[in-house]
Amino acid sequence: NDGLMTLFFVVVGGEIKREIVEGALSTREKAILPVIGALGGMMFPALFYTLSNFGQETSSGWGIPMATDIAFSLTIISFLGKRVPFSLKIFLAALAI
Repeated sequence: NDGLMTLFFVVVGGEIKREIVEGALSTREKAILPVIGALGGMMFPALFYTLSNFGQETSSGWGIPMATDIAFSLTIISFLGKRVPFSLKIFLAALAI
């Protein structure tokens, strides 16, 4: 399972790099919303955890990434091929990362 998840994130990372270099995220204007969404997706859960556990013994805990639902969605979308808009694939890949 860990090996497959590693392979998944290598592939997704490669696709995001391609989109940043020459694709739909190649300009700052097109990339700003996914970047803000990704940063918010990291910061808000961490802030929520910190605030809800402040002063308790659980405050030194670690979050567990839950990207398996996005991985499943990307797999299904890749099987559907050209019937799914390319922008949806980019959005889900950015969300996964």
